[in-house]
Amino acid sequence: MELRDLEYFLAVVEAKSVTLAARRVHAAQPTLSHALGRLENELGERLLERKARTPLRLTDAGELVAARARQALSILTALADDLGALRGRVGGSLRIAAIQSLSATLLPGVLAKLAVQYPAITPSVRTLAAESIARAVASGRADVGLLAGAPRASLRGLAVKVLFEEPLVALMRRTDPLARSKTLRVAALAQRELVLVPDGTFLSDIVHEAFERAGVSPKVRLTLASAEALRETVRAGLGLTILPRGYAAPRDRDLVAVPLTHPTPRREVLLVERGPGQLATPRVVAAFRELLTQRV
Repeated sequence: MELRDLEYFLAVVEAKSVTLAARRVHAAQPTLSHALGRLENELGERLLERKARTPLRLTDAGELVAARARQALSILTALADDLGALRGRVGGSLRIAAIQSLSATLLPGVLAKLAVQYPAITPSVRTLAAESIARAVASGRADVGLLAGAPRASLRGLAVKVLFEEPLVALMRRTDPLARSKTLRVAALAQRELVLVPDGTFLSDIVHEAFERAGVSPKVRLTLASAEALRETVRAGLGLTILPRGYAAPRDRDLVAVPLTHPTPRREVLLVERGPGQLATPRVVAAFRELLTQRV
């Protein structure tokens, strides 16, 4: 069994498409198809369900092989790290899973420093929903995760570091009567039409908890999964929204962010890594963590 075949198989599992996986690993599509065929022939099991116009799905055997493949590659990564440490070299791939807002605001500066101080490290960033990042790290699909607002119960078994706390603000048009307020009580928004993130997300839980503590209920006109889309919906005049402060540009000509009080909803921005007894964590994560801590 070739290790390269396992790497190609995991790339297909992540992308749910041979074509997309081939682009990500910079290989020809037939190369990945042949690798999958070899694996299935060697193991005597069908690993992927292939149906027209639908993403590839793992069979039960495929789930098992994917888990074992990540373990095998994790051990090899740890070996390469140990040998590199003997030579005083820090390098290799670094797979980061991050929520959209942190990919746009926190990561660029850190990655620029990483490129200067550790040129042998090759980072890649996948944008995922906060609710998916813990699973990606624990399973070995990512080496480290950046997310926000996650309850500790959802991160059980992972090593968690709080980077900073970010308050949520009411985002509205400059022409709104409330835009001149220095602060706003959460209860003051009870009669206003709001556009919010959908229920079932970490951010939604924080927002609804704030309204509950204020003794009122939000009047939700529309929900959108994208915070950027919510911001632009407010710009179009459809209502107000509540988002982390980082989504509000201080010099925005159309929108104003007003701090919320009584209570002030906040989200913790977190760095998560695999804990003891899980798949090996590459040494490059320590270099990334150090630069990230300096940045914040």
